[in-house]
Amino acid sequence: MRTLYYSVISYLFIFIFCTQCAPHYIASNFEAETINHKEVAILPFEMVYTGVKPEELTEKDMVTIEIAESKAFQISYYNEVLRSTRSGRNPIRVNIQDVRKTNNMLNEHNIPIHESWMLDGDFLAKTLDVDAVIKARVVKNRLMSDLASYGIDVAVHILQVISNHTIWPWLPYGVTRSKEIKASYSLIDRDHGAVIWSIAFEEQADWRQRSNDIIDQVNRRSSKNFPYRIK
Repeated sequence: MRTLYYSVISYLFIFIFCTQCAPHYIASNFEAETINHKEVAILPFEMVYTGVKPEELTEKDMVTIEIAESKAFQISYYNEVLRSTRSGRNPIRVNIQDVRKTNNMLNEHNIPIHESWMLDGDFLAKTLDVDAVIKARVVKNRLMSDLASYGIDVAVHILQVISNHTIWPWLPYGVTRSKEIKASYSLIDRDHGAVIWSIAFEEQADWRQRSNDIIDQVNRRSSKNFPYRIK
């Protein structure tokens, strides 16, 4: 009886623990569906800002910020996926299209960053001549300013406004920490437009950190689960 009791408790603990894990999906026939895949593209991230718009910024300024953040997350994820295979660790069997090529091709096909968020993944995969694309979405309530480490420049007046709306660095540790960033990633197949892998989670963000540290932290969590791994 005692053994049964502990078994029930163990299963209950596992169930509770797993329900708190990041939802992670991979198609049961993933290997068969992707056996001929050779190249994948990472699209600019869809950015959703849920905070209050600073009065000093125009709608055009907000679009500028969204596009800058979109590219920053895209570049970071590209780097984190490649970094996850460093020194031959967990190698992947597909090439990842250089994000500069991805964005140049979108531009050549007159597809602005904002519009790419709304277009179907299979259409974009065909446009980019790849076998599948990663579409990602980030929801947050803070704006990010220091994106220079990704080679992205933002107008000085925008940076000044954003900087004036940040949390002061001398606040007690933990005040700025909460699950404020929601991220979701989907791998969409070119041939059928089906989602064949996805992951979604909430990430704690300490907003006293530099933006690139926060962005890399979020993307690192997803990159560890990136599929196509050679077993």
